[in-house]
Amino acid sequence: MKASLAAGSTTWNAGDFYGTPEYNSLHIVNRYFTKYPEDASKVVLSIKSGLKNWQPDGSPENIKDSIDYCMSILDGKKSIDIYEMARVDKKTPIEITMKALNEHIKLGNIKGISLSEASGATIREAAKYAKIVAVEAELSLWSTDILTNGVASTCAELDIPIIAYVFKSISTLRFI
Repeated sequence: MKASLAAGSTTWNAGDFYGTPEYNSLHIVNRYFTKYPEDASKVVLSIKSGLKNWQPDGSPENIKDSIDYCMSILDGKKSIDIYEMARVDKKTPIEITMKALNEHIKLGNIKGISLSEASGATIREAAKYAKIVAVEAELSLWSTDILTNGVASTCAELDIPIIAYVFKSISTLRFI
């Protein structure tokens, strides 16, 4: 992580479900900033969360629980710069989720809001209720859907950066 920061990688992504509840990526971030507290201000930390029993839950109660859980693991070593809903909750209206997240910005628990795997329409709707600082979406040679399904064009129109990730199972790759 020290080498990554030295190489200029200043936006880090972690999640409360990347690993076990007893030791996930937030624990690693905590350990790093315990050892190198001077680096905390150099990093924009994006936390992916918002799942309950492995299902998206954008209810105000779950958002509070998720943020509190993440903050407890970080233990004051680093703030949550960007809180990213891991997926869009189809049961909770996006307006409710965004308003709840805005309350946590006002409380100082998070600094920004990101979405993951959201449609162009959902991004547009969410942006009516909150400032969306980023959208995470798959983009690779194998997956160019966001270029034609409205996600990239909506983000461009609303001036929202896209954080692209690649997901491709090694078992499905073909090597020449």
